[in-house]
Amino acid sequence: MATNFFSQQDLARRNTRILVSLFSLAVILLLLLTNALVLVGLGLVDLQNVDSPAAIEHGLPWPTVFFISSAVIVAVGIAVLIKWQQLKGGGKVVATSLGGSRIDAASDDPLERRLLNVVEEMAIAANVPVPPVYLLPEKGINAFAAGYSPGDAVIGVTRGCIEQLNRDELQGVVAHEFSHILNGDMRMNIRMIAILNGILFLGHIGYYMLRSGSTTRGSISRSSSGKNKNAGGILAIALGLVVIGYLGSFFGNLIKAAVSRQREYLADASAVQFSRNPRGIAGALKRIGAHSAGTRINNQNADENSHLFFGEAISRWASIFATHPPLNQRIKRLEPHWNGKFPSPVSQVEVVTEPTEAKPASSTMPDKQTIMQAMAALPMLLVQNSRQPLQAQAIVCALLLQHPDYEAEQIKLIKEQGSLELLQQVDQLVDAVQALSLPLQVQLLQRTVPALKELSNDQFLKFERLLTALTAADKQLSLPEWIIINFIDHTVASHFKPKQQISGARQADFATLQTPATQLLAAVARAAGEPETCRQAWLAGLNTLGLAETTAMPASNLPDLTHHLDRLLSAAPLVKQKIWQAILAAVAADNLQTDSEQALLTALALLLEMPWQPEVAAV
Repeated sequence: MATNFFSQQDLARRNTRILVSLFSLAVILLLLLTNALVLVGLGLVDLQNVDSPAAIEHGLPWPTVFFISSAVIVAVGIAVLIKWQQLKGGGKVVATSLGGSRIDAASDDPLERRLLNVVEEMAIAANVPVPPVYLLPEKGINAFAAGYSPGDAVIGVTRGCIEQLNRDELQGVVAHEFSHILNGDMRMNIRMIAILNGILFLGHIGYYMLRSGSTTRGSISRSSSGKNKNAGGILAIALGLVVIGYLGSFFGNLIKAAVSRQREYLADASAVQFSRNPRGIAGALKRIGAHSAGTRINNQNADENSHLFFGEAISRWASIFATHPPLNQRIKRLEPHWNGKFPSPVSQVEVVTEPTEAKPASSTMPDKQTIMQAMAALPMLLVQNSRQPLQAQAIVCALLLQHPDYEAEQIKLIKEQGSLELLQQVDQLVDAVQALSLPLQVQLLQRTVPALKELSNDQFLKFERLLTALTAADKQLSLPEWIIINFIDHTVASHFKPKQQISGARQADFATLQTPATQLLAAVARAAGEPETCRQAWLAGLNTLGLAETTAMPASNLPDLTHHLDRLLSAAPLVKQKIWQAILAAVAADNLQTDSEQALLTALALLLEMPWQPEVAAV
C-alpha cells in the first residue's frame, strides 16, 4: 500500500506536540528536583521540622523557590534558544557539525558521481528539489537527511556507505532518507536536538560548578567553619545538578528513542515505494550486519544527532535507548523469508567498476518507467551544465526568455546586471533549454539547485536581482515566471537566508487559509485556457474544497499570491492535502492532462512542499 505522506506528516506533527509535552513534564521535574536540592543544600529548609503539608506550605521560603524556578526556566530556555540559533542554518549546519564536506555537484570521482546520480534520481522520483550532498569521513555504513523543509534539506552519506554498497543498495539508503524528508521528520528531528539540549543543560552547569569547586578546594579548607559549611553545600548542589543532568539525559534519550524508532520502520517502507526495489534497502541492511564498523559514527556530535541517521550511530548500553529498531527486525519486515545470514563485505573495486551515469536502479521497476524515461530524455549537455554554478544560472535565465518581443531587453539586462560570461552561457544553452517540453524544463530547474547553492552570498544576491529584473521586463508576471522566481526563492534563497525556513505554527483551520487557497485555485483554473474550461476547473476545485459554486473567482494577482505563499506553506498537513486535492481536481476537470498542466502540477508541488509523486508524468 502506498504511503500517505500527508497523513504521516500529520503524525510527525502530533509526535512533535507529544515531544513538547514530555519536555514540559521533564522541565517541571527538573524544577522540583532543583528546588529541593538547593533548599536542602543551602540549609534553607530543615527536613526534621517538615512533618506535614501545612508545615511545607508555611515553612518553605517561597520567594527563594520562585527565584530558583525562574532561574531554571530561564537557563533551560536560553540553552534551547542557543542550540536553535546554532541550527538556524538548517541541514548544512548539521552536516558540517558531523564532519561532512560538501561534494562538488560536478565531481568526477566515480564513487561520488554515482552517489550524486542516485540522489538526483530519488529527488526526481520524490518530486523534491535536488539537495546538496555531504560526505562524512566515517568507515561505518550510514546516512542522514537534515533540514527544516525539502528546500533546505541536505543528504549526508558516510565514506563506508559509498564504498561498501552497490548501486541498488545505495539507492535504498538514499530513498530511506528522502522518506524522512517527505514524512515531515526533519523539522521534528532538529527541534528534538534543541529541546534535549535544554534538558541536559542543568547537568552541564553542575559539571562547571564541580570543576570550579575543585580549583578552590584548598582555599575552602583554610576558611572558617561557616564558610566551609556553605562551600560544602554548594559542592553538594553541584553534585546534585550533575545527578539531575544524568536523569535528564536518561529521560531525554528515552523520549528520543521512543519517537525515532517507529519513524524508521515507516521510512524503510516508504523507501521501497520510491525505489520499487525492496532488495535494495534490505541488501544495505544486510551489508551493515556483515560490516565490521557497522553503522557507527565516531564524531563527537554523533550522540545528539543519532536519531537523524539511517542506522544506530553510537553503541547503547540498553536497547530501550536505541534510536533504531534491531537490524534483523528491519530486514524481516522487508524480506519476511530472510534466512538470517549476512553477506561478505564487498571490496571498493567492485563498486568502482559499476556505471556512474544516471540510470534506473533496477530493471524491475515498470511502473517507474516514465520518470526514468524523462530523466534519460534530458540532453547530457544540459545535465552536465546544471551541475556548474555559472551554467546553472544561465539555465534559469534561459527559462525566463519566453517572450520574443522582450528578449532583446532581457539579453541586455543579463549583460549589464549579470556578466558577459553569463550572457555567453545563456546564448549557448537557450535553444536547448527552450526545446524541452515543459515537464522537462521543471525537472531541469530542480537539478540546478545544488549548483546554485555553491554561489557566494554576494553572487546569489546579484543573481536574485537579475531574475527580478528579467521577470519585470515584459511588464507582466506570468504563472511560469511566478513559479520560477518563487522556486528559486524558496529552495535556493533559504541557503543564504536561513530565517526564511523558520516558519510559525501550522494552521489547522482551512477557513483561515480560504483566501490564499482560492487565489491559488483561480491561478490553476485560468491556466486551463478557454473560459468554459477555466470555469469547469474552478467549479471542480470548489466542490473538492466544499465551497459553494457561487463563490466568486478572485482576480488574477500573482504578486498577492506570493505574499500568501508562506501561509499556504504553513498549512497543517491534512489541510494542505485538501488544498492539493482541489488543485488536482481542477486540472482533471477536462479529463485531459497536457504537458503544461503536468509541468504546473510538478512545479506547484515543489513550491508548496506537497508530497506528490508524478509517476504518470507525460514525457
